[in-house]
Amino acid sequence: MDIGKRFDTVANRYDTPDKEERSRIFVNSILQHLPDTSDFKVMDIGAGTGTVDMILSDHVREIVAFDLSQGMLDVFRQKIERSGKNNIRIYKKDIFSEDFPEKDFDLVITSMTFHHLKDPVSALNRLKGYLKKGGYIAIIDLYREDGSFHSDNTDVFHFGFDREEVKNWLKETSLEEVYYGIIHTLQKEREGQKKDYPIFLIIAIKN
Repeated sequence: MDIGKRFDTVANRYDTPDKEERSRIFVNSILQHLPDTSDFKVMDIGAGTGTVDMILSDHVREIVAFDLSQGMLDVFRQKIERSGKNNIRIYKKDIFSEDFPEKDFDLVITSMTFHHLKDPVSALNRLKGYLKKGGYIAIIDLYREDGSFHSDNTDVFHFGFDREEVKNWLKETSLEEVYYGIIHTLQKEREGQKKDYPIFLIIAIKN
């Protein structure tokens, strides 16, 4: 089963209060380290049910969101319709293997997606191609962990990333770091004990 179909099976129960809170933290952390975003056109990769974009859309001009799961996007579409928002477009498309004609984005974001990608450097290089000069990329993902974060590691290619790996991404893609930091910690119960999983944010600029 491909990753899109796997997420289809959980789409209707995916949203939880902790994911909503996490998305709010993610958006606030991104906005805190960028200039005024009110006129930004944003691309979101792996948008899921849109928890991040529904919050971010109040702070930018437009969001173009992509995901591989039709089920997740159906939930996202219902949220858009209920809210009356008119500045979000959503597409079921693999942006890493299919082209998208618009190359004028001010910001590309991706949240908890990079550990599902085989080659983060080539993925980052491809995303860079969608940015204007002076545009930003913001990646939120797991810091290096022991493989216990997911109960099923199907379609997980990396158990998070350490600081040196992330610095290497930027070196390989000629992006310049704007901010790096641990912005949140997820807690899960594993083998009867609570375990912490730090989440990092890296923001880089295309100069």
